[in-house]
Amino acid sequence: MSLRIRYRIWTGPGESLEAKLNHLCLEQSVELPADVLPPHIAETVVGRVEALEATETYHVATVVFPDANIGGEITQFLNILFGNISLVDGVQVEDVAWEQLPADLMPGPRYGIAGMRRRLGVPRRALACTALKPLGSTAEELGDMAYRFALGGMDCIKDDHGLADQPYAPFQRRLEACVAGVERANRETGGTSGYWPHISAVGEDLLRRLEAAAQAGAAGGLVCAHLVGPAALAEVARHVAGLPVMAHPAFSGSYTQPRHGMTRAFLYGALWRALGADFVIHPNAAGRFSFSEAECQAIHAAARGPQAGHAAAWPTPGGGMQRATLARWVGAYGPDTCFLIGGSLYQHPDGLTAAAAEIHSLLVSSHG
Repeated sequence: MSLRIRYRIWTGPGESLEAKLNHLCLEQSVELPADVLPPHIAETVVGRVEALEATETYHVATVVFPDANIGGEITQFLNILFGNISLVDGVQVEDVAWEQLPADLMPGPRYGIAGMRRRLGVPRRALACTALKPLGSTAEELGDMAYRFALGGMDCIKDDHGLADQPYAPFQRRLEACVAGVERANRETGGTSGYWPHISAVGEDLLRRLEAAAQAGAAGGLVCAHLVGPAALAEVARHVAGLPVMAHPAFSGSYTQPRHGMTRAFLYGALWRALGADFVIHPNAAGRFSFSEAECQAIHAAARGPQAGHAAAWPTPGGGMQRATLARWVGAYGPDTCFLIGGSLYQHPDGLTAAAAEIHSLLVSSHG
């Protein structure tokens, strides 16, 4: 088996395409000049360009590395994928041939679309998600918001990613208050709403928060994949606590520049899915961030399409989703989507429960 990676390569003034590709193959494997390598290493360890295609603005190179270079570790896979070459301008990861990797390297979503539909008892329609905010609210205030959102039928009620362990809403107290609020609402309505605490933290604290969330009865955990590190996302997904994982894009923007890093479809759709995210949050088009509708559709295709036995993940567009235009996006993205709506719900003149009920009704009427 081999690791096949498709890179987009741009060359600037004075740059040679051949030299840049040689640099990539050596840098991502042996990190030495070719003329000092023993023949057996040059032949069996160094990456090689298997195919090269030209577009109007860049080349697409398929580079092959032996899977032995990975050593069975996600961190080393990421290192080969975009390690030292991330320091070179004009190199972008487009895709990986997942089916050619060892089957147990990447966990993939534990639940994904089908599994979360079973957990929530929602067989057909799209899901709705919102964020508890603002930062500075007390744990009790956030618990009351969670109650009111759940009363209106919001499927996933997550922490804003800025909520951590601040003194006005410490993690454990917030966890208990929000789980209690959602459970109270579910008892009153017969609903299946769930609370997703933000668990991002350093080292063992990340797993302690995950375990606390599972013990308290939370629906899942929200993880900022690039604050804790992509490999840590996989650790959370594989953990015996068994909670679904929602990945948040904070701190990831520098990885998806126009001619550098990774394509948005690859990072948010394919890679996070492979690392175990059940939900992949990304900015929606026409929101607060510079994502196009075509890019969002590509993210959704990567999150939901065939990928080496990995369950399909929920694309979760947010970042400025509006109540007034939600129907347009439901039509564009389809029922296997989780719509993340924040500020627009807080602006509803009749309050949070009415706002959540309005969204729930729209999704039910759209797909049943």
